[in-house]
Amino acid sequence: MANVTITIEGDVEEVVATLRGMAGRAVVPAAGASPPAAGETAGEAAAVTIMSEAGTEEGEPTETVAEASGAAWNASYVTTFWRNLSDTARQAMLRVSRSPNHTQKRAQLMHTLRLTQRELSGSLSSQGHSLNRLKRRRGNVDLPRPLIYDRTEDAYVLDSNFANALRELGMN
Repeated sequence: MANVTITIEGDVEEVVATLRGMAGRAVVPAAGASPPAAGETAGEAAAVTIMSEAGTEEGEPTETVAEASGAAWNASYVTTFWRNLSDTARQAMLRVSRSPNHTQKRAQLMHTLRLTQRELSGSLSSQGHSLNRLKRRRGNVDLPRPLIYDRTEDAYVLDSNFANALRELGMN
């Protein structure tokens, strides 16, 4: 039988949610665990080790699920998010952050960055990947996409909290 050891750091709710997601079903913790149910072998029961360390592997504070609900962009979140963006997405966000009301027409942004519509939207897809990484690293933080496309205005709009965090970091 194969023996696998996995360490998952975080508060209890995060650990259990992560394990449930990995297993695709409910997980029974090892401490005070009930015996395997009928039809379940002992090898299917999961052991949970919770390490109480402050922060992530990068030394950043870990957010709890309660703190994360309704979270707003701040300098710490932006720093983590920014690392995983494509260079073109960063340039687009910086350009829009400098525009009045953090809004810029799509045609103007494409012209400024010398990109086609497909190239621009493709580079901005890195937002989703970066948001997912941020969620995994920072405790399932629920943040809005920082740069969205407004179809009625045919313009890109940057979240005001994100723009303020960029300014606070001296990036705009």
